Amino acid sequence: MIIDELYENVIQKLTSDGKINQISEVLATCVNNEERVLLLFQIITDLDYFPQMKVFPKTDEMSKHYRLQGNHYYTKRDNHKALQYYNVSLLTAPLNSESFATALSNRSAVLFALKKYKDCIQDINLFFTLKHPVNLKDKLIKRKELCEEGLKRVEEEKENPEISDILTFTSDKNDRYLCASSKLEVVYNKEMGRHVVAKENIKVGEMVAEEEPYFPLLLKSQILFSCSYCLSRQCHLIPCNTCCFALYCNEECRERAWKEYHKVECCLMATFISMSFTKIELFALRTVIKARTDHSDWDGLYLTIEEAEANINTKNHGCVKIGDKWIYDSKYYASIHTLETNVDKRSASDIFQKAVTSAIFLNFLSENTDFLNADTVEEEAKATKCVAGLLLLHAMTTPTNMHGISANSDTYRTGTYTDVVSLASAAYAFHSLLNHSCAPNIVRFTKLGTATITSFALRPIAKGTQIFDNYGSHHAIADKVERQSCLRYQYKFACMCEACVYGWPTYISMRPSKRLPTKVTRSKSKYLSHNIIEKLQCGDKETAIKVFRRLCSLCMELESYAPCMELCDCQEGLKQCLSIFEGLIPYGFSTSIEWHTYQF
Repeated sequence: MIIDELYENVIQKLTSDGKINQISEVLATCVNNEERVLLLFQIITDLDYFPQMKVFPKTDEMSKHYRLQGNHYYTKRDNHKALQYYNVSLLTAPLNSESFATALSNRSAVLFALKKYKDCIQDINLFFTLKHPVNLKDKLIKRKELCEEGLKRVEEEKENPEISDILTFTSDKNDRYLCASSKLEVVYNKEMGRHVVAKENIKVGEMVAEEEPYFPLLLKSQILFSCSYCLSRQCHLIPCNTCCFALYCNEECRERAWKEYHKVECCLMATFISMSFTKIELFALRTVIKARTDHSDWDGLYLTIEEAEANINTKNHGCVKIGDKWIYDSKYYASIHTLETNVDKRSASDIFQKAVTSAIFLNFLSENTDFLNADTVEEEAKATKCVAGLLLLHAMTTPTNMHGISANSDTYRTGTYTDVVSLASAAYAFHSLLNHSCAPNIVRFTKLGTATITSFALRPIAKGTQIFDNYGSHHAIADKVERQSCLRYQYKFACMCEACVYGWPTYISMRPSKRLPTKVTRSKSKYLSHNIIEKLQCGDKETAIKVFRRLCSLCMELESYAPCMELCDCQEGLKQCLSIFEGLIPYGFSTSIEWHTYQF
């Protein structure tokens, strides 16, 4: 049963029993999140509706099945699919078994074919540390020698200093908000809440923030391509020792993930996937787990929560005191705990559904893990109440504060990098302070192979101006009615940005402007010619370096003519340059094969 069906079953049962109105009234009287979740926990207990944990062990049979699939595609020279199937074979093989070693051997063959020589050598080295089929020894020794010869012919790509310069702060960093430029400050008013404004003038193309998340959550579609902990895109990935749903780029990432959250969630991963929990729901759960493991004991977490909540609506909102300084940093739970929930704007049905999911998670943690264990019954009860409240808290903070991580990809082997592929989600406490505009003045990107988010000025930003991000509703793409509807549904507000107030048109309804100076028109035609646009779409790094500064200048000059087609074109060209600098996904490394463990 998937989680949505379980929720519907609870509603139907309570309705048929004539209890739904009474329970809704009781839920409305609950004064905090823990009361809401514990109420639903008792209701689901009485209904006997809690799902059982599913167990999907690693087996030789399953590993062999996927290895043979890999062999099939390898013989057809479809190396990208073969690589994925060998990764699944590795994931599903019992630890240190012959199946495990054979999957490594086969993967090394496809890595060699893809000229991933370093990754191939790592696979071969790991193979020889394991119990392995003797008949493969000579073949792998020869393959390693060929890789070493191949590496001599391949020049390692070095970071271009011009790109490094673009992706670097031109100002000092903020003393309190450590990921932000010193040109930014956080202010508060009743209308906008906490928000970010410019302390100085900021030019187009300037980097204004670079932030690491509390943690990233890799999407299931990307499990076979990335390290589940740091999002590295290297091909020598090693599996979780216990579950079939996580690969890591090295032992350090595997150990860190285990310590921070995976030790708790590992035995439940198969259940979560088979029940189709959403990324938002799983993100909330992992946030709660990491909040606890960040502290040596439950009392440490209670103290952090107490201090964080005492600082809400003060200048130290979300901050922690390190030495004699108050700082705001995503790596500290206080910054995540105090993000906006919009609880007062949520419907009763929305809170009810999130409380049901939280109760399900609470039961899994209680029945199938030692996460809630404490020295005494009283201490365990206190921990259970705390976790109940946190699960619902983050079920509400996550939808409006989580940021998607994506990259441009040549998904369809066209040679163009225009398809945006979602890779992961993460919580960035500082970027969550940025309000929305349908005509934003910054744009953010994530460095491919990392969870580092970087924001750049997309429009000139005058001193005292608010910094605006875009939550997915842009005036150039959607009309006002559609944008307002989307923003009200997910983010619970009516947008009053300049594009909404002044009725800015969509790009498709724009026409070339007749008001522009001839010099600007000629410059735009020169630096965004058809040939240059094609090169940018094909990911040509040299072209991107050549035109980036020119496009920044054009955006500065065109700002006073906004909204206009020419400004939109230059902004899109600028974004394409930045996506090239941050990293593109080549063909074959973005679209996942279909694979399941529950069929065995």
